[in-house]
Amino acid sequence: MALALRKIKWHLFNILPSSLQGSVYKLLTSRMGYSRKFRKSRVGKNSYVDSSIQIIGWRNVFIGCNTVVSEGSWLNVNFRDNSTKRIVIGNNCHVGRQNFFSAGSLIEIKDYGFTGLNCHFLGCGHNIDSPLTPYLASGLSTGGIIEVGVNCWLATGVTVLQNVKIGCGTIVGARSLVVYDLPPFSIAIGNPCRVIKRFDFKNNRWVKIENWTDALEASMPSEEEYLSLLVKSNNKIPPSLLAGSSRFGWL
Repeated sequence: MALALRKIKWHLFNILPSSLQGSVYKLLTSRMGYSRKFRKSRVGKNSYVDSSIQIIGWRNVFIGCNTVVSEGSWLNVNFRDNSTKRIVIGNNCHVGRQNFFSAGSLIEIKDYGFTGLNCHFLGCGHNIDSPLTPYLASGLSTGGIIEVGVNCWLATGVTVLQNVKIGCGTIVGARSLVVYDLPPFSIAIGNPCRVIKRFDFKNNRWVKIENWTDALEASMPSEEEYLSLLVKSNNKIPPSLLAGSSRFGWL
């Protein structure tokens, strides 16, 4: 019965003039309190989610504590249900303005994640089996997982494709295209993205990739150890609200 009623409502909505659909849909969903329900049940304490962002599939999006999701961002869950985690943004994160998440199986930004302006996480796309079908109506691919490790910085305009894991402590340079996994504690740049440096924990410095050794690899902490170290030394980072939204004005 509920499904039949939903189909009738959707049919009535679709026969509205296109010029009215946006306003009517926004009014209806606002009355249903989606934004309020999301903030109450899916967002951690002391986090700021700008009112300008759009979330499609809010029940599948989870945001940790002390995190900022900046204005103009779009979080799009392509396979929606009532509980499965499809987009997860951890604690003490800052998602820059105008970021785009297109989730297939899962997009996860772990704790202390930092993304710049216009970063894109493309975990799902459209089917391209045949050019005889308009790609706009071809349906979705199954997509894959994107995992961004603890304390990664993705600079302005970085794009990450599906089935990619970025190791903890990694920096990705501006305008880079990440198509392959990146190891932990690395600096990577380019299109396609390539590693140019790794962090040497023995001597506390970045070294060129050609000077990297197995001994230096063995000296790195695990992600769990690294996160524990960050939490102990950086447990009171205030959210960067000025960077997150123009509503906070000038400085």
